[in-house]
Amino acid sequence: MMNRICIIGVGLIGGSFAAGLKKSNQVNTIVGYGRNEANLIKAQELMVIDEYSLDISEALKDVDLVLIATPVNSFKAILEMIKPYITEQVIVTDVGSTKASVINIAKQVFGHMPKNFIPAHPIAGKEQSGVEAAQADLFNN
Repeated sequence: MMNRICIIGVGLIGGSFAAGLKKSNQVNTIVGYGRNEANLIKAQELMVIDEYSLDISEALKDVDLVLIATPVNSFKAILEMIKPYITEQVIVTDVGSTKASVINIAKQVFGHMPKNFIPAHPIAGKEQSGVEAAQADLFNN
């Protein structure tokens, strides 16, 4: 069980990941981070996340895992933003739709592919978008 994770981008995919972890009791606290406070408030009201922060240093405090669930074109800025706050003990993963570009971006930002960065692709989705469409079983099967 993880103690604390941060999801950057709490929409359909990030929200579904969070809801699935909560449903299966795999994490104590889920922190959301994003640009849109109204969306983060909605995610908290829907009990998809436990708390949120608009300050990345606060959002990443004492986390075990960071999930980047934003469009791939934002990854470079996000990795640059989180780089000062993560250690080798923090797992960093993503749900981007491309892997070669994500790996190349990570190498640009960190100077190498960090051992704690696990590129992933959920191969999941729905016609709807946003945290309101999140569902705990989206990744099942």
